[in-house]
Amino acid sequence: MTRWLTLAMALAIAAMLGFTTAQPPAPLPATAAADAFSAGRAMVDVRAIARAPHVVGSAENTRVRLYLADRLRALGFSVREITTPLPDRARKRLKTWGSADAAVATSLVALRPGRDPAAPAVAMMAHFDSVETSPGAADDAAGVAATLEIARGIPQAGQARDLVILLTDAEEVGLVGANGFFAPGTAGDPLAGRIGALVNMETRGGAGRAFMFETGTGNGAMIDLYRAHVADPSTTSMAVKLYELLPNSTDFTPAKQRGIAGFNFAFTGGAALYHSPLATADALDQGSLQHLGGQGLDVTRALVTASALPVAAPDVVFGDVFGAFTFAYPAGFGWVLIAVTAGLIAFAARARRSDWRWPGVGGGVLDGVVAMIGAGVLLYGGNLLSGADGATNYYDRLAALPRLEAQALLLFGAGLALALALVPKRRSEWDGWVGLALLSLVYAVGAQLALPAAGAIFTLPLLLAALAMAVTARNPRAGVVVSVAAAVLGLAWLGGLAHAILLGIGAPTPSVLAAFAPLAMLLLWPLLPRLSGRKALLAMLVLVLAAGGIALWVRLDPVAASVPPWPPRG
Repeated sequence: MTRWLTLAMALAIAAMLGFTTAQPPAPLPATAAADAFSAGRAMVDVRAIARAPHVVGSAENTRVRLYLADRLRALGFSVREITTPLPDRARKRLKTWGSADAAVATSLVALRPGRDPAAPAVAMMAHFDSVETSPGAADDAAGVAATLEIARGIPQAGQARDLVILLTDAEEVGLVGANGFFAPGTAGDPLAGRIGALVNMETRGGAGRAFMFETGTGNGAMIDLYRAHVADPSTTSMAVKLYELLPNSTDFTPAKQRGIAGFNFAFTGGAALYHSPLATADALDQGSLQHLGGQGLDVTRALVTASALPVAAPDVVFGDVFGAFTFAYPAGFGWVLIAVTAGLIAFAARARRSDWRWPGVGGGVLDGVVAMIGAGVLLYGGNLLSGADGATNYYDRLAALPRLEAQALLLFGAGLALALALVPKRRSEWDGWVGLALLSLVYAVGAQLALPAAGAIFTLPLLLAALAMAVTARNPRAGVVVSVAAAVLGLAWLGGLAHAILLGIGAPTPSVLAAFAPLAMLLLWPLLPRLSGRKALLAMLVLVLAAGGIALWVRLDPVAASVPPWPPRG
């Protein structure tokens, strides 16, 4: 019974920690201090911009552009318009939406001089167009409104350099405005060559914490600036590197291709509101707007008031720890962490040498492999059952993400239960513990070799588990406390990563989460009661049945009201 209570306590605390740290901050009212970002103030602009759909070429798009030009002038900026012809692919997309044909995108370029007009300028960017049928309160009225509120919060007298605001048009049909401004050589805007750093504000959804998910190349010094100035961080180098591997793009893309340093921010929770007719100002989570603008103000203020901008430096491994602070270290330091982890595992194994045998350790490795394969197969099967075995509507699947995430959690647990059902009674606790630790160590080494920026995913939770092993080897009573702490922190960390992955890639491939199964099993191992094979299989069956019920709910549910009325997108 003691183990059951300890396990339940650890899982409950991990869940609470993960849930709490996934929430955006409370929005500040319009009466907030002048130098603070206020979602209450920014919402005035969100409501004005997102009054109705404003696709490129529409009369409403023109209204929004004229409104924004007036707002920028009121903030002390000189404003001009630039036009970019719409390529054929953009005009075809408009036709697919049923929009009126348009020939050009008209973007706004605004400049407010700083003390040194010869110094490289700092730019903020967001796009003001929406898709057809969506008022676009989040995508990207939130980004535009945040940009205006950030500019208001930075006095011109404090600018060491020029501040540029680029509000682009026709992003939704292929980054047309940004591509035109940042085009190479003389094809682009002359001001593009003066920009030394860029902050882009984007969204995909209508809720959740804002995430800094992309940087320019050679980001070491820029991450130092982010660490030093962002009070409520949300980022990881894993996202930056994985985003580079995905076929995605934002207005930040052409700037990055031109070699401009910077940060790309977005919130992706509330995915049902992505391009949705329901994406109104009232539906937007103002806490998400607060977090987006708060981070944007922190970095923009630091950049535009700096005597010199950060120079290119080697990329670093970085990430936030539950929103409290951001760590960063050179990629090579990952090997030091792995060596320390391996040393702790070796210390624990040697101290308890009489409690394990190599055949049993091999069985522990097999336990982790079974957990990973079992979770992967169950996640894949559950995804098919939920409707992914045929043609899917991309936006309908986004609307189902909260249910699909709950389904994935249940099936992940079922994979662990399957592995526990196959653990023979003769295997000692230390057999499994050492075996799972060695398997996870191999994972960490592989991640460090293949993608150093993602190595922390495995190394840091493994370091916690190895510390718990080492303490338990010398002092079992203290080891319980450390094991609980390691499980809470490690599982909350992995849960946050899993949540970000599902939000980032949608729901097509939940099986990727199975890679976390051996590490999750390792963190839980010293707390798990020893179940009979029959009871573990029963637990697995209950979890699978519950997940199956959710899958059928998603499969049989009518198309969500949030889905845009366009031809379904697979």
